[in-house]
Amino acid sequence: MSHTLIQAEVVLACLAVTLAVLAPCSANGPKIDLGSALIVVAAKASPVELKAATMLKEEIAKRTGIGLKVTSDWPVEGTAIVVASRERLPAFSGGLGLPAAPAGKDGNAAAEGCVLAVDSKTRKAPTILAIGNDQRGTLFAVGLLLRRAEMREGRIEISASVNISTAPRYPMRAHQLGYRPKSNTYDAWDVAHFEQYIRDLIVFGMNSVEVLTALDPDDAVYGPLMPVDPWQMTTELSRLLDSYDLDVWLWLPLQRADVSKPADRKRTLEERDRLFASMPRLDQVNVPSGDPGDTPPDVLLPYLGELAAVLRKHHPKAGLWVSTQGFEPDERDYFYRYLQEKKPDWLTGVIYGPWARDTIEHMRQEVPAKYPVRDYPDITHCIRCQYPVPRWDQAFALTLNREPIMPRPRQYAHIHEVNAPFSCGFATYSDGVNDDVNKMIWSARGWDPGADVKQLMVEYGRYFVGPDFAEQVANGLLALEENWTKPLLKNEGVDKTLGLWQEMEQRAGPKTLANWRFQQGLYRAYYDAYVRQRLMHETEVEEQALGWLAEAPGIGPDAALQAARSALKRLDTGEVAPHLRQRIEELAGALFKSIGMQLSVRKYGASGIERGATQDSLDAPLNDRPWLEAEMDRLAPLDDEAKLAGILRMVRWEDAGPGGFYDDLGNATKEPHLVLEPGWAKDPGFVLSAQDEFGGPSDTRLSWECQGQTLYDAPLRVRYEKLDPNAQYVLRATYCGRFNTVMKLVADGQYVIHEAQGPTKLGEPMEFRIPRQATADGKLELAWTRVRGRGPQVAEVWLIRK
Repeated sequence: MSHTLIQAEVVLACLAVTLAVLAPCSANGPKIDLGSALIVVAAKASPVELKAATMLKEEIAKRTGIGLKVTSDWPVEGTAIVVASRERLPAFSGGLGLPAAPAGKDGNAAAEGCVLAVDSKTRKAPTILAIGNDQRGTLFAVGLLLRRAEMREGRIEISASVNISTAPRYPMRAHQLGYRPKSNTYDAWDVAHFEQYIRDLIVFGMNSVEVLTALDPDDAVYGPLMPVDPWQMTTELSRLLDSYDLDVWLWLPLQRADVSKPADRKRTLEERDRLFASMPRLDQVNVPSGDPGDTPPDVLLPYLGELAAVLRKHHPKAGLWVSTQGFEPDERDYFYRYLQEKKPDWLTGVIYGPWARDTIEHMRQEVPAKYPVRDYPDITHCIRCQYPVPRWDQAFALTLNREPIMPRPRQYAHIHEVNAPFSCGFATYSDGVNDDVNKMIWSARGWDPGADVKQLMVEYGRYFVGPDFAEQVANGLLALEENWTKPLLKNEGVDKTLGLWQEMEQRAGPKTLANWRFQQGLYRAYYDAYVRQRLMHETEVEEQALGWLAEAPGIGPDAALQAARSALKRLDTGEVAPHLRQRIEELAGALFKSIGMQLSVRKYGASGIERGATQDSLDAPLNDRPWLEAEMDRLAPLDDEAKLAGILRMVRWEDAGPGGFYDDLGNATKEPHLVLEPGWAKDPGFVLSAQDEFGGPSDTRLSWECQGQTLYDAPLRVRYEKLDPNAQYVLRATYCGRFNTVMKLVADGQYVIHEAQGPTKLGEPMEFRIPRQATADGKLELAWTRVRGRGPQVAEVWLIRK
């Protein structure tokens, strides 16, 4: 899509509607056997139309072993599959019963629109029409055919009643493919792997790819798994995408450069000049203002004006976009004023990305209408990210960590629904195939925001695994998402999810068992079930150890300490559910073999434990054993009186006393007083709402490894009711978290409890007196606001009635 076309038409394109609901194939209706069909293209078919026909032929062959022939000659008899754009329809003397072209808002044929229909009247044999409004639409017509067809070894069929006429709602539907060592998968791929994945994404509606470059010195070097030079891969991906007529985006942050300095400015422009010249096709460039980059707008914007000139020297129609990631409030306001007052023509549009300080709706209101807003959603992370899993169980956060295999179809469909109306489309942030399902959801919902999630998952299962598993794969993926929506300890659905996947596993043949998407579902099902077994066991052991410690006043502190240590050692005497653990390890090896997925740093070369290395965090402690044993070691040399006091402090850590309350903020099962409004449904990026934040595995209390958190200027609030209006209350609190925030605390919006206060020394909570006036009505609301740092973070809160 050219720079000019975006500026002139993107607003109308954003309002285009899908012209027909994509009706699912009838499982029981009549079907057409395509096993001996001919793929018919125009005599003067464009290279992209030929690419679409080749893609259809090859993807059918992979799934069925059937080699269909591509021809420009009409068959005298037999079934035909016509793959063409409307302007190059193959000539047929009798004409074809072609449905009307799906139209856009202006009444003309919509860009990328397509039809998939059956003409059973014009010829003696059926003619399958996979027709695009334009040459790119031909790709999506083929994608519809592949999604609707039932393909088994030696057989391919499609419903005789299929009749779809559709056009995309949003003109930009892109995903990042980053060839760099940080990726949990892509860095093990060659060009052929990328082409296969690009085809997979086309089938579900993707029309653009954002390439991550090799300009960063950390990423320019070879990773241990990389088969191709990173610079060469950028060129090859540009060429490959052009052969499919897909838009090429480039993610191009400013790293390790201060462009306010003339030497750095000159060097970065020269580097980018060489990069742009090396790329056969380049349609759009995304320069994030932060994460990484962190360049203030008064420096960044003049530089971008110069960069635009360098870009268009090599690619005259290319667009230049900028995000507001990392801008401080005054910098963000400066940026909006700059666009409103100067309206620079060198800028194409603005990107809404992670760590923006406002909602996408607010950005759309502030940015002048001449600039489209593109969404940049993080669909690849679970915690410490833009869209964390709401109310996630801490046991999952400790083991699965930040970048696990994470199908979240319903949640991401909802997030798309919230954000999309304020954008012209998206390019998702991704660092591997752990988010494969999420990519397909965003692509399909970018095409049709009303597409049914369950039906999309059925199509996913049918196309990628096979028609005999379609419904079960869909149910299995939705069940994996559901595993994460309830407290794990009592969530029996996790075991039912495993049973569903195991039933498929038992009847799967070698080809299905070697299918990486099937392996991913199995891995997560086994992993979730294993973590639950561990959590139940470790919870029981901890309760037993604390029970012995509680007996210290009666049996003596030394006997209590010894009994508690013995109880905790049960965790060392044998594995929990070893059969589950063994299968997890087997599947991790299978995924490395099948797709290059790196689920361990040591075994498979993952770049870090956060980068999908869930094998390395599989045994993370799920109880407070490390803290308990450290405390017992500290108490060992003390006298009996001090030991007893220390033991009772451990046992009663969460006890706020009669009439008091304790909240372990960040733990969804122990934070009843945390104020969640407006909440995830309205605010899935938690720009305005409180969320649960998690650190990684450590040897501290689990309550210190999770926090209640808000971002930037949103207050973090707890609310109490039914207090004793005549009592004096004291607040005890533990402040910690990766932001190291300095905070101010105010009660009921008027009583200052403390001014700027930094993190707490762990193990030594601070105490603050609550003014009686604040609780005289039997209610209390406490609000923390940031003074310095990314946002308020509070780990524990006791409200103690004196």
